Amino acid sequence: METILHIYHPKRNLLLLEYANKSTNFDPSTGTGTGIQEPSNVLLFVGGLYDNFRSPAYIEDVAALFPRDFENQKWRVMHVQMSSSGRTFGLYDLDRDVDEISTAITYIRSSITHSPDTPVVLMGHSTGCQDLIHYLSTSTSSPSPSRPRISGAIFQAPVSDREAIMDGVHSDPATRQSYEACLAIATSTPTQHHATTILPIHVSKLCLGSAPLSIARFLSLASPGSPDSPGMDDYYSSDLSDARLSDTFGRIGSSRGTAKTVMFLPSGSDEHVPMSIDKEFLLSRWKRAVEADGAASVSQYSRVIRNALHDISGSSIEARTARLVDMRGSVLRYLDEVVGDILGDAEQRGQGEEIGKGGADGAATRHQTDSSPWAIYERDRRAIELERGVSGVRL
Repeated sequence: METILHIYHPKRNLLLLEYANKSTNFDPSTGTGTGIQEPSNVLLFVGGLYDNFRSPAYIEDVAALFPRDFENQKWRVMHVQMSSSGRTFGLYDLDRDVDEISTAITYIRSSITHSPDTPVVLMGHSTGCQDLIHYLSTSTSSPSPSRPRISGAIFQAPVSDREAIMDGVHSDPATRQSYEACLAIATSTPTQHHATTILPIHVSKLCLGSAPLSIARFLSLASPGSPDSPGMDDYYSSDLSDARLSDTFGRIGSSRGTAKTVMFLPSGSDEHVPMSIDKEFLLSRWKRAVEADGAASVSQYSRVIRNALHDISGSSIEARTARLVDMRGSVLRYLDEVVGDILGDAEQRGQGEEIGKGGADGAATRHQTDSSPWAIYERDRRAIELERGVSGVRL
């Protein structure tokens, strides 16, 4: 898939990856067709722990919906690299992540789209969801009075690192030993040295993998004081009080220029969420907290994605339905809800699927060559239905 790299933070040598894929209708031998578009709207992806460009892999499935040679293309997909991307997540915190996301958005508007009014929707995966809620619910620590405004936020696979760690602690004696050793080192180290003291990797790896991990980030992710005194990263634990949710989720929409409608897409079969946690109930608690004072709302397209692993990977029909149909369908509908420029006239009239099924002579052919986001989604959806053997059944 063709991409473009931008340096958005020269001092830290941080990059933006822009997807510039073309449709199957583009003729590379002549370079002819509709030409390469410069879309006005941006979906900016924020990865989780260990993620860097093209990780998780499903970001390319999302980008495939927006070929740049489609003449009416209004959306582009970009992926932001932060200091904490890849194996360096343990050296930085959410404050730095959010400052860098802000810098990336400012760069996009000043140097790529050349418009201060460019709509930007953030999409976070896993710990990237912690970045998103931190962006929306905390005040800026930079000289700027506010963060760049965004039009929306998509939270995909928001999970509690603390509950994932403790699930391992309770089920595996070696992980328990690792956790207790990390706590012992943290307790014996003066607080002022927590940010600069790295835990021995052979001690911490069973808790959070083989990556350098400062005491400060360990305490933020493991949050041993929770639920009464949550660490910076502890936004999504199921045992957090309503008061804590009100102080985090409840702040979404309270600042000028922040997203007023957000969407949650937890993975239904997330291997990093203990089986005892009711995901639907947890989603309802988040929704109630967001909407409590009327400043913001949770999109009607929010859903627990059935059969989805944490990164929605897999080649089975169920996995591809979760990734290509359920997740992408919600993303498209949400983008159209908060910004627009997704659904064409036919889809808005409810005719998109009928056209795609060949309800009229010539219409099916037009749909097969259409490179609009919705047409690409529909082709993939129908292909999966046919493979499943239930063609014509709406999922």
